[in-house]
Amino acid sequence: MKRVSKLALSCLLVPALLAACSSKETNEKAPEPGQSSSPSASAGNESAKPVEISMVREKSGVIKFRSGETMDKNTVSDAYEKELGIKIKNLWVADSSQYQQKLQMSISSNDIPDLMFVNADQFQQLIEADMLMDLNGVYEKTASPETKAYLTSDGGMQMDSAKQGGKLLAIPATNSPYNAASHIWIRKDWLDKLGLQQPKTMQDLLKITEAFTKQDPGGTGKSYGLPLTKNVFIDAASDAFAITGFFNGFHAYPGQWVKDTSGKLVYGSVQPEMKAALKQLQEMYKAGQIDPEFAVKDMVKENELVASNKIGVAYGPFWLSVYPLQDGAVKDGKVVQNWVPYPIVSVDDKPAMTQAELGVDGYWVVSKKAKNPEAVIKLLNKWVQVLTKPTDEDKKTYLLNTEEAQSYWLLNPIRVFSQDQNTRNGEVLPKAIQNKDQSLVQGDADQLDRYNKVMKYLGGDLSQWGEWGISGPGGAFSIMSGYLKDKRFQINGYTGAPGPVMTEKKPVLETKMNEVYIKIIMNQLPIDEFDKFVEDWKKIGGDAMTEEVNKLYAKTGKK
Repeated sequence: MKRVSKLALSCLLVPALLAACSSKETNEKAPEPGQSSSPSASAGNESAKPVEISMVREKSGVIKFRSGETMDKNTVSDAYEKELGIKIKNLWVADSSQYQQKLQMSISSNDIPDLMFVNADQFQQLIEADMLMDLNGVYEKTASPETKAYLTSDGGMQMDSAKQGGKLLAIPATNSPYNAASHIWIRKDWLDKLGLQQPKTMQDLLKITEAFTKQDPGGTGKSYGLPLTKNVFIDAASDAFAITGFFNGFHAYPGQWVKDTSGKLVYGSVQPEMKAALKQLQEMYKAGQIDPEFAVKDMVKENELVASNKIGVAYGPFWLSVYPLQDGAVKDGKVVQNWVPYPIVSVDDKPAMTQAELGVDGYWVVSKKAKNPEAVIKLLNKWVQVLTKPTDEDKKTYLLNTEEAQSYWLLNPIRVFSQDQNTRNGEVLPKAIQNKDQSLVQGDADQLDRYNKVMKYLGGDLSQWGEWGISGPGGAFSIMSGYLKDKRFQINGYTGAPGPVMTEKKPVLETKMNEVYIKIIMNQLPIDEFDKFVEDWKKIGGDAMTEEVNKLYAKTGKK
């Protein structure tokens, strides 16, 4: 399911000029070229003497090479050598299935290239082994103003995650921390049929789920209030029907580290607010509002209930309308289900905060032994320029995507992405669509692509129905922008790499938690079993993990 959900998200983020969603193999996110608000800086010194940067590379299965081209020599690598005087030398290339294993062997043997992409765990391992170069000086000197602005549009949070002890030890693979924002998607046609209004409070929402269950507006003989899956607590972020937003409505933040009243980080999954949310889900289950078989179903199986008119409320991300809701919403040339997104609601007078993660997908690290670190920053400058203000030539090289040469953007040696594209979309697209004013989006490729999709939908192309719920007036993007404006994002309190205790203990603790919490929801255990589980959780590793996280957090110097 993680593969399916990430593919769905990738498909939504690809502008028309880039890779289409034809492959079923990739977990990669495609870039979102747009218009820079300031003049483009030079990507690097074109007259510089050729320098060599060594790398180890992952070969994605979605790349289709031109005849005669390979990972070692291709249109993209040739362009960097010609334009920047930088030659990329691959020490080795591995398929996605083997990359992590080979990478770990290189790290363990202290045999790393000048530049490579690593995950958070590996980043921490390299820091502890003192194998990484401090990029502070070279970054300040070589990074263009556009690059610096692009990487700090979130206020510098993601860049800070790459720093330790005052050193800049990597370039974070930036992405939007806001894309995981939760929405409540509701069948507006059912609301209208039963004379109900959009929910403003959790109490309003619970009345809606009860009405949908009891009054069966779909006419199927049996309806439910919410779709849950067996992954409700484990890896919930990759589940299209993740109900984190429901817990957020009770001010609970499962899977996140949050500050307690003393300023110490504590684990959100075991805080008292979780008990209140679990109790409510248990009551809903007893009232027949939750599929009694959810504990053995994945998202695809649970969506069969949604598509067959048995469920009219679903928590989920901004792209839920495209996948999987569109499967049931559009049939036989007609829109038969009118799903509309709404902001998450609170159980009391305190605003509901939607939880979000750091948004960093990994780290681009430079070896302490690298002779030309400034070349890495020049590569970074060029990529940012290609994303924010691509020339026609850039599209033919760095973003090449044709029948004979597909997904060439993945060949770029260093890649970062917008931290605020979709929240900016929410400020611009609804107005442009409402006024049918294409000039408002003309300078941003992603916004123009989404605008054109909605115009196609309004013109009768129902294949673009899902984009209306995302980009149209009152759509998911406008809700995300509202969250940001009202400061309703709850970012994970700890964004560093896991330590050895967390690495060892967390998988066991999460598995046990998922088992106990699902049994509580299904009324197989009383709600007070939550308190007993929390005590057990602390004893079998929770306290040790919390202590470790706070020690690691203290090293960051954050308050």
